[in-house]
Formats: sequence, structure tokens, C-alpha cells
Amino acid sequence: KDVVKYIFAYAKMLCTSAEETLKLSEGGACQSGDGTGKDDLYRIWEEVGKLDRMQFHQTSPGHVYSFAQSASQSISKYGTTNCLSVGSLLNETKDSLPLSGLLDFCQQIVPSNCFIERCSEGAWEEMEALYGDGTTSNSTSGFAFGKQVEKWYGVEYFVSPLDESDVKLWGEGIGAKEMESIHLPQPNRYIPRSLDLCEDLPEEARVQRIELPVSPPNLIVNEPSGRLWWKLDERYALPKAYLTVLIRTRASENILQSDESDQSQYNTKTSLQSEFLKSIFADALAIETYDAYLAGLGWSLSKSSAGFTLTCHGYSDRLPDLALKLLKELTSPSFLEERHFETAKDKTIRGLSSFFESRRADSLAIYYRNLLLNYKGNGVEENLEIARAITLRDIEKHHAMIWADNDLSLEVLYTGNVSEKQARSFFSDATDVIDSTRALVTQKEAVEDNIADSWASGPLERRLPAGEDIELHFESKNPKEENGAVVVTYQSQHEGFKGKSLSSKETLERSACVRLISKIIREPCFNELRTKQQLGYIVSSFYDMSYSTNETPLTTSIDSLTVYVLSRKVEPKDVAARIDDFLLNFRSKLEDMPSKEIQDYAESLAKELTKPIRKLGTEASNQFGKIRRYAPETLYADNDSSLEDIPFDNAEVVAAALHKLDRNMILDVYDSLIMKKGSRSRILTHVYGRTFPLKEVPPPAPSKVYVSSMNELMTK
Repeated sequence: KDVVKYIFAYAKMLCTSAEETLKLSEGGACQSGDGTGKDDLYRIWEEVGKLDRMQFHQTSPGHVYSFAQSASQSISKYGTTNCLSVGSLLNETKDSLPLSGLLDFCQQIVPSNCFIERCSEGAWEEMEALYGDGTTSNSTSGFAFGKQVEKWYGVEYFVSPLDESDVKLWGEGIGAKEMESIHLPQPNRYIPRSLDLCEDLPEEARVQRIELPVSPPNLIVNEPSGRLWWKLDERYALPKAYLTVLIRTRASENILQSDESDQSQYNTKTSLQSEFLKSIFADALAIETYDAYLAGLGWSLSKSSAGFTLTCHGYSDRLPDLALKLLKELTSPSFLEERHFETAKDKTIRGLSSFFESRRADSLAIYYRNLLLNYKGNGVEENLEIARAITLRDIEKHHAMIWADNDLSLEVLYTGNVSEKQARSFFSDATDVIDSTRALVTQKEAVEDNIADSWASGPLERRLPAGEDIELHFESKNPKEENGAVVVTYQSQHEGFKGKSLSSKETLERSACVRLISKIIREPCFNELRTKQQLGYIVSSFYDMSYSTNETPLTTSIDSLTVYVLSRKVEPKDVAARIDDFLLNFRSKLEDMPSKEIQDYAESLAKELTKPIRKLGTEASNQFGKIRRYAPETLYADNDSSLEDIPFDNAEVVAAALHKLDRNMILDVYDSLIMKKGSRSRILTHVYGRTFPLKEVPPPAPSKVYVSSMNELMTK
């Protein structure tokens, strides 16, 4: 209700501003740009028009179906001339501000002329205390007050009249001191000064050329403090750029082992503190960066085992300003305020507390499978216990620890409408920020260096030994979940393909076979289990790739095939048996499948892999994923690999290999992946819903391992 009070106060302030500006304009005492301070509304109107026009001219139509639908509706309302441009202020100027219309609109924003929707636990409890399950009719308004039920989905909600005391309070407004905190928006410093394409861009690249192959970025700075990758866009011809800054540090998830082995060890509390830090930062900078959002810029901060990744994107002119602003704020502890910490902690605890009760059975099945395969962490329960105990002082110490890491470095990719000079300038400024922060932290407080002299490329997964067959059995903790779920994952025992310079020809062929098998199985699996047998309304199969490591810094790719079913018609153990039967019988279908059909599947998959990327953001994300994963492995000092070994062209290489596969290769991989129990590794995860609850788990067969408790899962 306090929020509503400020909304009405702001509307009143806006109304007053419009009245004053209108009077001065009519008297000739105020004109746009006269510098009196009374022209703020003219300035804001000009900014809104500029942003709208910029958005209109720089945004491409969306998907064909949704665009056709919205365009046809717009034509019926506004005609063919204005159907696309309506609402974009294309013909408005600073002096065309409709002051009278603005004033009239603002005068309608009063407590007596509104509906208020409240969505909170407190609001619900207040209404339950007032109405219970009953309703009362109001002959004056025609509303039925009390608990209501939505017609189509059965959602419950309350309708009530506005409390007269609240209406009176809102009408009186707020005090003079509180009014001092309310003001019209300041000038938006993130609006682009220019939408011109980079002057270094050749003439032929000033039109879109989406069909061009994607070229890799250039490594233009390679120093101990970090690397700068840069690429001037040659495909999209847009005044936009993507800037990704990875702060490489194992301090994001690890601490140094106490045995003086100089090896880092995953630590759940450290990882959670990094999640808190990320959430606090997002909350603290939300208001500060709102202008950037309005001006077409976006940003995010993420955490992984490789460190912290700051991503900024949008119109290129002001993009480095935003990125440097965020980097400076991130390195300073000033954003670590109690209010932001409490918000982050509440959000984290709520999310963890409701995790099991709010997830579908198939999501839980994948969660348990991932927990088994993951190198780190003991699951949601442990995270919740640790999260409740974390304090703001813990986060402050963790923040200092990050910047005190002597091995911290930057990995920067700057791509899009940006020159090499601009990229180098940003990188220099960014390294200065990091260096000054490190010096300040070291000087200010003694921080023990608990981070090992090593690196992490990203999330890692363990490969099960050959012949391992593990069954997981867990009951859903969601009281409303009627479905059960089965997720079966087959891990390839052969090293997965990483890149043409990092893997053998045989490895490439086997990885291509796993991908092709996943492609061939997908439709028959759905048709058999979903359409014919009608096991459940979700039946899916897919190829997956993860990474394992035994010795830093080398990583090994793991290819997997996963099939999962969500069902309330058949109990999970029978669903698992049906999946087994399908996969066993499918072997003979592969044997009899015409060569032309196999070739068609291979051609279709090759086209999927090499389909032209149509968005700069997708291209930047793909390329930075390769840099994050492979740059340490290929560019570290004691390695024979080089820049050319980073597999930016993996999609094209795998696509070419698909055309060379024959039936015998495919059957050999199918047998080792699925059929031969002595060489395969399989994880079969069951989650039981209300329809078929979990009964006593039967004794495992000699060749299988059954897991049905978190203790067993954590020790496996």
C-alpha cells in the first residue's frame, strides 16, 4: 500500500509539472530548450520520441507467424499506411508535446478511478481474514466481493472494494520531505549519440550478409593479466555490439586444500556466496541501469566454475560506458548493503525451500541424475542450510577474496560494430580497474590467498566406469504431482570430439555417430512411446555433451544419449521397461534402414548444425563459449597447441563427418552405447508421483546398483 501511495504522489507531481509548463507555454514564458528547468517535459518527450524511432528503425520483424498475426490486427485498426509505425512517434518533434492531453491523462490517475491488484502472501491472508470462503454482492458496482474462481484454470482470487481509509491516505499524498525524493527523470546518458556503422567497415559489409560463414574473433591482446578477443561485425550491418568480460578466478567456487598440495577444492559455501554476490549486484544496480535498459542496452552477471561473466549488449555507441560503469561498481564493495543482501537471501531461501514442491517429476529426475554425475555439491538441502547461515560479513569477505586472487585474469570478447582501437581502449580501461582494485584490497586488509594457481574452464561432469548400471529411485516431494518420470542416460565410453586439432579422426567419427543416432531415434521414439503406446504427454530424446577432467588443464568431452518420459498412466518401472524394449528393438530397424534414409538423416542434421546464425548475440555467445572452455587449454605456456586449435569451426567439421558415416560405424557405436551391458554406462532415474507412489525398492540385480536415498546418492 505504501507503493501505491508513491504512485499517486508521482502522478500528482507530474500533473503539477504539466500545469506549470502549460501556463508558462501559453504565456510565452517557457519554450523547449530555454534552459529554465521548466522544459523538462519537452526534453523527456524528445527522448521518448528518439528512443521509439530508434527502436522502430533498428528492430527486425519477429517470427513470421506472430508478425503476420499482429500486422493483420494492426491493419484492421489503423489501416495499411500506419499499421507498422503506429505508436512509434515517427513524426513527432520536441515541440509537438501534447501538454493538454498529458495533463488530462494525469488528472485521471487518482484513487477514485483505479483498480489495484496485489499479489503477495500478506494480501491473501488479509482477504482470507476478511471474507473467508464467502462472497458478498454490491448492487451499486455490480461486483461480487470475496473469493472468486477463474473460469478456465480454476485459479482462486479475491475481489474487494478499496478501503476508505486507504483512499483518503492516498488522496492526501505524502509529506514535503518524502516529495523531495520524487522528481522527473534526469537526462538519459545512455541514448546513442550516433547509429553510424564503424568507419573501418568495408563498403560491401554495410548491408546484411547473413549467409556468410561466421569467422572467428581475433586475439589481439594476450598478456598474463588477460586476453582480448575482437571481431568487427561483417554479417549484420547493425549499430550494435556484444561485450563479454569473464573474470577468471577459481574463487567463484573453490578454496585451497589444507594439505598444502596447491590444489583447489570445490566449496559449497563459496559457490553460494558467489550466487549471493551476483544477486545482490543485480538488485543494487537495477535502478542505476534502468536508463541503459530504456536506451536499448542490456546486461547480466553470471557465475560458473570459470569465474564471473559480465555480459553487455545493445547499441554500440554507449556500450563501453555501461560495461566500465558495471565493472567499477562490481569491484567496489559499496553495493554490498544490508537491504540488497536481505533481498538476495530471501530470494535464495525461498527458491531453495520450494524447489522440490514446485518441480515437475521429469525436472526432479534430471536433478537427481545431474547430482549423481556432478563433481561438486551435495544438493538443495545442503545449500538451503548453508544459505540460511550466510551473513553480509561473509559476502564482504568473499568479495575481498575474489579481488585478492593473484591468478585472477580477464577474458574479454568484444564483437559487433566496434573498431580495434575502441576494443583496445576498453580492455586497457578494464585492466586498470582490476589492477587498482587488487592493489586497494591487498593494502586495505590482509586477505589470505586461498586460491590455487590453476584454472577452471567451466562445469565438469564425471564419466561412469564401463559396465556401470545405476538406477535411482526417488519419490516426488511435490504434493500435487500426479505424474511419474523416467530419465535414462547412456554415456559413451569413448572420448568425445573437441576439435579437429584436439581430437583424432576416430573420435570425430564416433561423436558424429552418437549425434546421428540421437537424430534418427527422436521421431520413432516419440511415435512409439507417445503416439502409439500413449505412455505420457511428454516423451523426448536428445543428444547431450558435457566435459570431464582428471588432470588440469586438459578436459575430455562426454557424449550422451538421453530419453525421458513423463507419465501418470504407467508406473515408472514399466515405463523404463518400455524404453528398454524400444531401444533394443530399434537396433534391427537400423540394420534394415535403407542407406538413402540414413543419408537423409545425416543431411538433415548437417543442415541443422550449419544453419546460418541470424543474431549477433547468438554468434557472440557461441564463440565466447569456445573461448571460455578451450582458451586455457590451448594457450597455456607449457602446451604445444595454439590459437588455431580453438575449435570455432566444430559445427562445420562435424557436419562434414556426418556425410562420411556408414551403417557399420553407426551400428558399432549403437552397440557400445546401448546394447553391450559390459561396455556401456547407464543411469536410469525414476521419480514417483501420487498416481504410482514409490514402493519398496527391490534388491538390485548383480550387475546393477540401486540408489533410493540422498545419502546413497552422495556416496556413490
